[in-house]
Amino acid sequence: MLFGLFVPHLTFKESLLFSTTCALVVHAIYSRYEVQPSSYTPTALLLVLPPIYSAIFYHQSVPSVSLSILISFWVFYGALLTSIAAYRLSPMHPLYRYPGPLVARLSKFWMMHITAGSKMNEYIKSLHDRYGPYVRIGPNEISCVDMDAMQDIFGPSGMPKGPIWDARGNPDKARMLVALRDFHEHSRQRKPWNRAFSTSAVKDYEPIVAKRVRQLADTLENTFCNSKVGVDITQWFGYFSFDFMGDMAFGGGFELMNDADKEGIWKRMEARVKNLAPLMHIPWATRLLLKFPSITGSVSKFREFTIACARRRKEMGSSTKDLYYHLTNEDGAQLETPNVESILSNGELAIIAGADTSANALSGVFYYLLTHPRELSRLREEVDRVFPRGEGDAVDASRLAGMEFLNAVINETLRLQPALPTYTQRAPAKGSGGHWLGQRFIAEGTAVIAPIYTIHRDPANFWPYPDQFRPDRWLTKHGGKAEWRTNTNAFMPFSMGPANCAGKNLALAEMRTVVAVMVQRFDIEFAQGYDPRTYEEKLEDKFIVQVGELRVSLKTRQ
Repeated sequence: MLFGLFVPHLTFKESLLFSTTCALVVHAIYSRYEVQPSSYTPTALLLVLPPIYSAIFYHQSVPSVSLSILISFWVFYGALLTSIAAYRLSPMHPLYRYPGPLVARLSKFWMMHITAGSKMNEYIKSLHDRYGPYVRIGPNEISCVDMDAMQDIFGPSGMPKGPIWDARGNPDKARMLVALRDFHEHSRQRKPWNRAFSTSAVKDYEPIVAKRVRQLADTLENTFCNSKVGVDITQWFGYFSFDFMGDMAFGGGFELMNDADKEGIWKRMEARVKNLAPLMHIPWATRLLLKFPSITGSVSKFREFTIACARRRKEMGSSTKDLYYHLTNEDGAQLETPNVESILSNGELAIIAGADTSANALSGVFYYLLTHPRELSRLREEVDRVFPRGEGDAVDASRLAGMEFLNAVINETLRLQPALPTYTQRAPAKGSGGHWLGQRFIAEGTAVIAPIYTIHRDPANFWPYPDQFRPDRWLTKHGGKAEWRTNTNAFMPFSMGPANCAGKNLALAEMRTVVAVMVQRFDIEFAQGYDPRTYEEKLEDKFIVQVGELRVSLKTRQ
């Protein structure tokens, strides 16, 4: 009776109509005014108040308060979800004409499920094999492998980073470089990174690379040569890359090759990568999920570790011209004072990009060489010719850079196993209204990915044997076969454009040295009892590619 003094009396059918209308209005508000789910207060008001208010009307027909509330929420959310689904599948949606799986068009939770299954790269490739160069993989997301559109995606007049990058950092903290979505801010913060990885800077790092590679080879020779059980070379590439990254980025501080991973740093990093991957599809939930240690505890712990590393290096000052020498402006090259929070947040990027990706790529090189003994023999012949036996370790960077077959092996590995297989996402800048990809207009609010794994295995770009390890495709004479098709414009393991990988040249120099010294020093084969098929079975696309065990037998070359 009290409610009757303040609200009109509605029949049960009229109450249903009121709830449905509220749901449609809420959907229209989200669509029209771009209310983001990450704006939790407006979201709560829009998603909770209408069904609570509607329950008053249901209570006029239903005596139970709890049943009135249950019916109100059920009808409101049923109508809201139906309205959303109908719009996403309707011709009114800007992506209606793009083919793709029905379930992917309805919700991003589908791609979240695919990512959790670890084979997102293979799934996206299967969609392009079925549907063609443009595939709708989300309510507001497409995947593109059209090479004519790559400059419109990644080039100087392309698009900034897409919404998934909101999930790559803490939204309440300063963003690391790779997660910046504003073109101008990214360009401003990229400048010290460019200085840190310039040609002269990379030459300064070369003696550190040589020292750490020799340490790796010596440790493996003294500890694991002639071992009956062999050694997981993936683990030791991880230790090496972490130690070198520490020298290059923070002026030292890590000795995993000497002390192993006593503090669980590498495991913490792997957990961070795997736990964060599915969440990139729901970036609006990042701020909330970071408050639940059971879900994102590994992510927060690793970030705390990287911030501590960066803070310690900043306070310590430089003894060498490492990465933080440039980021903290110790050379005085920047006119403005660097933002301290940005400096600290970039510690995470330095460690992930400098350690994880390099280690996984090196594992890939030796997996492919060991499954193709003829190519391993050809590489050894080249190494022995350029670095005659008795001359010392193959660590001369200038000679390594000119070794055609060594570089072909590395390129072919990066083609088949790129560090970021799928989600190089871009989106039209906010307020731009949209962006043209060739003759196709992409409306603002739409995200675009260019899956590198799929592009690298497209027969239109690499033929023949697009799915096979064939280093000959990178040789000047193509192994004597004129029919090889190698589209170098489609080769982008380090991305492309102004937001490409700043450390590309150093990463290649590091890989060349490790591969050459390992082939020079050791006879290498799969360890007894190891099944090589498990390597590709355990290869995971967790935004960053993750590899499993690669157990090998090492013998010192005589």
